[in-house]
Amino acid sequence: MFSSETTLRVSRDLAVSRNTMVAAKHPLAVQAGLDMMSKGGNAIDAAVATGFAIGVVEPWMSGVGGVGFMTIQMADGRRTVIDYFGRAPGAATADMYTLEEGDNQTTVGFGGVKDQANAFGPLSILVPGMVAGMCHALKKYGTMDLEDVLQPAIQFAEEGFPVDWLRGMLIASQQSTIARDDETARIFLENGSPPAPLFGTEPPRIKQPELAETLRTIAAQGSDGFYKGDVAQKIANHVQKLGGILTADDMAGFEPVEVDPLVVNYRDVELLLLPYQAGGVNTGEALQILNGLDLRSTGFNSAATLHKIAEASRRGYADRNAYIGDPDTVDTDWARLNSEAYAAERRAEIDLQKATSVSPGSGISKQFGPGADPGNKDEGCTTHYSVVDGDGNMVSVTQTLTLIFGSTVTVPGTGVMMNDSMNLFDPVPGRANSIAPGKRPASSMAHAIAVRDGVPVLGVGAPGGRRIMDTCMQMVLDVIEFGMDIQEACEAPLIDCSSGTLLADERVGPETIEQLRAMGHSVTPAEVTFAPRAFASPTGVQVDPGTGLRYGGADPFGPGIAGGR
Repeated sequence: MFSSETTLRVSRDLAVSRNTMVAAKHPLAVQAGLDMMSKGGNAIDAAVATGFAIGVVEPWMSGVGGVGFMTIQMADGRRTVIDYFGRAPGAATADMYTLEEGDNQTTVGFGGVKDQANAFGPLSILVPGMVAGMCHALKKYGTMDLEDVLQPAIQFAEEGFPVDWLRGMLIASQQSTIARDDETARIFLENGSPPAPLFGTEPPRIKQPELAETLRTIAAQGSDGFYKGDVAQKIANHVQKLGGILTADDMAGFEPVEVDPLVVNYRDVELLLLPYQAGGVNTGEALQILNGLDLRSTGFNSAATLHKIAEASRRGYADRNAYIGDPDTVDTDWARLNSEAYAAERRAEIDLQKATSVSPGSGISKQFGPGADPGNKDEGCTTHYSVVDGDGNMVSVTQTLTLIFGSTVTVPGTGVMMNDSMNLFDPVPGRANSIAPGKRPASSMAHAIAVRDGVPVLGVGAPGGRRIMDTCMQMVLDVIEFGMDIQEACEAPLIDCSSGTLLADERVGPETIEQLRAMGHSVTPAEVTFAPRAFASPTGVQVDPGTGLRYGGADPFGPGIAGGR
């Protein structure tokens, strides 16, 4: 076959191990998780160590000032989701932001707010949940002491981590954002300039000694060391000094929530998805629709197959925008939304030959109608990691600050960079995802664990804003439906339906793109590059129940790796 031009091909090797596997967005975080399991810890011990470590070595994506979800499938059959997504401060109100016309959309979440106050600065901060969630998971499902699992994170914060070319480029691209806050700039810039690795010299290191002290306090006192006492008071005082509304009482009152996962049967596996206000409801609806369609006969990434995936996904997004919000405050019929019967109704709307108009389904909520679209400029401002241990326990975690560098507010004396997850609320009152005190915003996080005959066989997830949901869905399809290994799935071309157009990896081919257009899809081809990343950036672990081998994979265009022992 002849080609008129050279073609860039980027790949990673499939990681293989007999006992343990960790897939994460930084080698040091993978090392931290593997070390815990080498010392006799289980997958939850490793996940907590990885979670704290990744917040140190990838601090612009997540950390102790952030939020997230953890899904656990134990080898003995226990399963759970720990929801440590933050809550709005007690003084938050539905109309707390001044709305304005114009395009001031951020890369994640909702625009339309004057001065982007929901995305940057003190009014963008939710009560952080990461520390409470990690401590809860370790105490209930882990086997090691908090002091032990925090040691890698403390070491990385104290001694620093090296800045390679990719992370140096990321910091440079965010220089104006970093400069919004003096303390953030002090930590991440060198005399006002981003740290840059130079040929022939040791790479610069970012040290966070104040964060190391905060982590030591958590190690000694547990979550109370973060949510009560000196650290919490410093956080509340500083946020209020800047004009925010977060209080010490908001901090002291935070508790993670443990809920049952949303379980969707797809082909021969059970899929454990994130329920309620998270993105798993979106992917679950789409996968249940696809469960009644034949994808294998039309083949991987053919126009016919991509059409089915897109039509199912678009219906999931329509219902998400209309009905999804914190289950404590919205009147949503979750049972109907997640049912096979409802999926069958939505499936019957699909024309296999052409794209159709899509509206929210009926009977899901009496309280709300069509909601707002949060925009279409998503990037990978989050992190994901998955872990499996030698006993077969599997954990999948997604956590975030929301935007890169979060609110940009770093609290002096603590090293804690605060999230800007208020950006995920709809700033317009009267909708399912509008702001309310103590409320959790809708999240795009959508990692999944697949269980076959009681054995967890796959854990996948990705950072990438609203594009997380379609990426996670396709990761499941690529492995379960099309028989790929986890690394092949991490490298496979993707589509995304989270905006008004169908974003298609140009590697699906010009002929397929033209066929999709002929079927009525508005297609935007996307070049796949290291930066900016056009789609979410997946990682994952996989288990072969027959051989017991553990496999790991990571996006070759991203900084993540998988490793096992």
